[in-house]
Amino acid sequence: MRTPIIGVLLLLSACGGGSEADAKKDRAASMATWALLFPLDGAEVRLPLKEMNVLLFKDEEVASKNPVVFEIQGDGVSLFGQIPPANNPGYDEKWEKLIGATLTVKPSGEFHHDAVESRLALPGKPEVKVLSGTLTPESTSGKWSGSEGNKTLKGKFSLLLSDGRRIEGTFAVHAITWG
Repeated sequence: MRTPIIGVLLLLSACGGGSEADAKKDRAASMATWALLFPLDGAEVRLPLKEMNVLLFKDEEVASKNPVVFEIQGDGVSLFGQIPPANNPGYDEKWEKLIGATLTVKPSGEFHHDAVESRLALPGKPEVKVLSGTLTPESTSGKWSGSEGNKTLKGKFSLLLSDGRRIEGTFAVHAITWG
């Protein structure tokens, strides 16, 4: 009786199935990469990120005509923005649709009935507001969806800060859809 069970388990793991332990291990490895990375005053700054929440429309016709909003959260980071309708990942989480797209960062907005301000807490400096910016996703990785998953969106960013500085660098963040 053990041989068929072992065979089924091997087949499941070969087909992309995995255990909860595998998912936790993969998430932990991915979490280590989730951050904004950029040079500032001669030093490399790393601001850890927790997640990018994307709020979807339930009505597909509305979704096809309107940008969806996102909020990126992390240690000292809150970025609010929009994804163009053509690049909406949808409920099937097709993150590859975002590759090469320009995601707009706004100074503020509404995310699921909550007011959100874009801001950064830079090391050793007071928190600054983000006036505008862009994110340009370049790749995706990870195989586990959901809030405890490891789906990761990676790319470049440019942000204009309220103190007049422009910072540019790379980002990696856990992407999750809600709606």
